[in-house]
Amino acid sequence: MEHLNHYPVPELHRFERLPDGFSDLPVEKLDTLLPGPSLIRIGGEKGPPLFVSILLHGNETTGFDAMQCLLSEYDAPRRLLPRPLLLFVGNVAAAVRGVRKLDGQADYNRIWQGERYPEHLLAKQVIADISQVAPLAGIDLHNNTGKNPHYGCVNRLDHMSLSLARRFSKTIVWFTEPHEVLAVALSAICPTVTLECGVSGNAAGTKHVENYLRHCLELPEETLFTPPANHHNDLFHTTARILLPEGIRPGFGQCPEQSDVCFRDDLETLNFERIPEGTELGRYSNGLAPIMVIDNLNRNVTDRYLFFSENRIFTRVPVVPSMFTRDVKVILQDCLGYIMEPYEVKQEG
Repeated sequence: MEHLNHYPVPELHRFERLPDGFSDLPVEKLDTLLPGPSLIRIGGEKGPPLFVSILLHGNETTGFDAMQCLLSEYDAPRRLLPRPLLLFVGNVAAAVRGVRKLDGQADYNRIWQGERYPEHLLAKQVIADISQVAPLAGIDLHNNTGKNPHYGCVNRLDHMSLSLARRFSKTIVWFTEPHEVLAVALSAICPTVTLECGVSGNAAGTKHVENYLRHCLELPEETLFTPPANHHNDLFHTTARILLPEGIRPGFGQCPEQSDVCFRDDLETLNFERIPEGTELGRYSNGLAPIMVIDNLNRNVTDRYLFFSENRIFTRVPVVPSMFTRDVKVILQDCLGYIMEPYEVKQEG
């Protein structure tokens, strides 16, 4: 677990209109327009607003890029959007530097429950403002650092949340942990989806998100929450996270001697694949198990999913991983990836 410096409470900046120049500003200059985390009201036709969150992680820029394109096409704020938009721009300071978060900061997508960090007060202010406007729907936009398909995540299995996810991708993930993310808090207020939009900077990913957001702004409410025709989906349930104990140094492929664990070079290609038991994930050097698996109740369930033999790591049962990444900083700040199971939906009311 990383140790955090105690930054001052980040101030929430509220804007009653879209600041001039937002749609043309490079992300590395965002702080010249937005002093910090910002909640922006953008005018639209009558009705409840759509809530969209971007840049909770500063290096995940597809949502920012797509929103710039969309607002430029609508000529906002000079012209009204098809429906009002409440836009939250999260970790501006990290976005300017192109990193997930600054060293010593709390993760902006782990502050939506709890009291531990200064950023928790920011989160409470944002949720209070969102609750007051009662959004039609909430959309949190993210990127992966590893190779993954575009997919939608839900925290509730109700009809409207699943419909939002189905409009983005046939691949849907239901998760309840980590419970400190924005989407879990938001799902208590309105139908909510988290969109995982591939790697940052991919033009096709940006266009996919832009088109999705346009549909959410333009479609009538009853249509937006109606599943698309021929909506066969692969639904998965996240059951566990794979973590590295503190002090473990990971590597990939032909690892340097100082690495404690050396994962297979093609680890990211296993994401969303059905991996059979006995699949080797990597090797380790010091005789101690270098990774652990934690379930949704925060229990250590490593032995349920993995076994270790001759300093090699194997799957004990068939698994479907997601978000495996080669980004060492992300692994140390968050996790190596997640374990999922196929799930047959029994919708909540």
